[in-house]
Amino acid sequence: MIKVISTFGLKPGYDPEETYQLWIREHVPYVKKTMQPELKGYVIGRVVHSLTGGEFYGSVQLSYQTLDDAKTAWDRLLANPPDEFTKRITEIRRVIIDEEEVM
Repeated sequence: MIKVISTFGLKPGYDPEETYQLWIREHVPYVKKTMQPELKGYVIGRVVHSLTGGEFYGSVQLSYQTLDDAKTAWDRLLANPPDEFTKRITEIRRVIIDEEEVM
């Protein structure tokens, strides 16, 4: 299983709760529609408490069967202009992980 994990902060001046609602109601359906059929799993995480401080706001974990599937889906998503949620967050840090369940 290939996973793309993204982390990001919230730009100054945007309300965290309003942005979260925008994330759930508009951004998630947009990403799901754009990245299917390759997208196999989609998990979001919003920070409710930081143990280390910093401006971390959220994370996204997207799952694919293969690396080629991930690249195909991301190419399709990134070919579109950013939506309102994407405009509200800081630069996204992304990593691609080849995950294997061991326990």
